[in-house]
Amino acid sequence: MKSFFLMLGFFTRLPVPKNIEFTEERYRKAMILMPLIGLVIGAILIGIFYLALLLSIAPFLRGAIFLCAYLFLTGGLHFDGLADTCDGILSGRTRERSLEIMKDSRIGVFGTLGIFIAGLFYFALFVDVIAHAVLIFPLVGRACCLISASLAPYAREDGMGKATGQAGGPGSVAAAIISIIGASCLVFLPYLFPIKGLLSPVICPLIAAGAAVIVTVCMTMNFKKKLGGVTGDTFGAVIEVSSLVFLLVYIVAFRVLPL
Repeated sequence: MKSFFLMLGFFTRLPVPKNIEFTEERYRKAMILMPLIGLVIGAILIGIFYLALLLSIAPFLRGAIFLCAYLFLTGGLHFDGLADTCDGILSGRTRERSLEIMKDSRIGVFGTLGIFIAGLFYFALFVDVIAHAVLIFPLVGRACCLISASLAPYAREDGMGKATGQAGGPGSVAAAIISIIGASCLVFLPYLFPIKGLLSPVICPLIAAGAAVIVTVCMTMNFKKKLGGVTGDTFGAVIEVSSLVFLLVYIVAFRVLPL
């Protein structure tokens, strides 16, 4: 429970007990709980989703509320990583200079565009989002972070992301895959979600999660090529981009596939 509260306090703005001692060793071992943290975020968002439906809130206003709630719950932590990654990767500079740019607290043009585009896509997808997708997209994004940490070395000598990078490995990949499959099957909880057909609620999230994992692998290989590995900022970028890919593919598959 101490590890869980440590992760919850670090990756969300939810209140947690104050007497939990932070150590890098505890943090590293607790990284395997990241998908569970995503599920907690999704559970809160699903409550907001059904409240919005109960109050008959217009879709566009609902999309804005979801986006604000998501940013509030996460503190925009991963958006910051996305912005820094865009500034560094798209700068076209050397590895060393790109890492310096990513470490700079100031945001550049590419970072601003990255945040704007991500926010725009989140808003558009939240307008037409499906209940099951609301619950599990934060889990998928954080599971993809574990996969990314397992595919490339840490690019810096120090930093908060180093413990995350050290948490990668076969166990982390297995935890990520098991959590995604388990979350996809949550749809069969009685009366919790509207079911279009027998297969659609399970097949669609698995297809979407597969797309998110493929994008994660491609992004991580690009980071490895340009930066020599991954950083805390790239983990944030992976979480947000894989979450967006999951939502997009899930919605398209749910509307199109005759399952």
